[in-house]
Amino acid sequence: MRQLLPPGEDQNPLDVYDQPRPTPNNRPWVMVNMISSLDGAISVAGTSGGLGNPADQKVLGTLRSLADIILVGAGTVRAEGYRPPRTPYPEAAQRRAARHQAPRARLAVVTGRGDLDPQGALFADHPPEDPLPLIFTTSHGAAALGESFIGRAEVVVLPGPLVDPSLVMEGLHQRGAGIVLSEGGPSLNHQLAAAGLVDELCLTVSPLLVGGEGPGLINGPVLESLEEFELAGLTTEDGLLFCRYLSA
Repeated sequence: MRQLLPPGEDQNPLDVYDQPRPTPNNRPWVMVNMISSLDGAISVAGTSGGLGNPADQKVLGTLRSLADIILVGAGTVRAEGYRPPRTPYPEAAQRRAARHQAPRARLAVVTGRGDLDPQGALFADHPPEDPLPLIFTTSHGAAALGESFIGRAEVVVLPGPLVDPSLVMEGLHQRGAGIVLSEGGPSLNHQLAAAGLVDELCLTVSPLLVGGEGPGLINGPVLESLEEFELAGLTTEDGLLFCRYLSA
């Protein structure tokens, strides 16, 4: 990985992304990580895998190694076939231990309707030594989940007809989370941005043109106030451009 901004030589992705991240206003620091084609597509044939390559997977693994919680929407869990988070590669694992983090990040799913499969790998293949995945949902969603997730997930029922991302962050903070990595999808990204909860955006630009129509990085109404970010880092590897933005 070659660093473009600030100017530098080849870099270890851990050294690029392992930066101080303060806890803002009694909530976790929120990173959003997404990949996009040159023309703004976030998936090929329904998944993001067709846009990336091993360099992108290395950055994804690095970002996951920094997080206490990996946050994802139910639609992305289904589309991408989410599995339990893996143990980071050795150097990243050593740094996690030095930061007194758990060996692996905990996964949290947001769903208003409770449309999740208890037999999905994320829940059925969960390592017994790790804390259960979290599901943040509404009372309606909890009713849809029923009793099938007992012993497979910790279900957190939030007040109101929709899942409030601020309450999600409050719940994660109460559970000791200092860094949350959101992996989308675009609807969840919109909710986080609209609530002013995105502290850092890690955007990978793939050198592909996809065409077609579909949601972009965020999907929802025009934001009431435009969110401004500052470019804090720019690196490249194998044709991909890795942009790191911080909330201005």
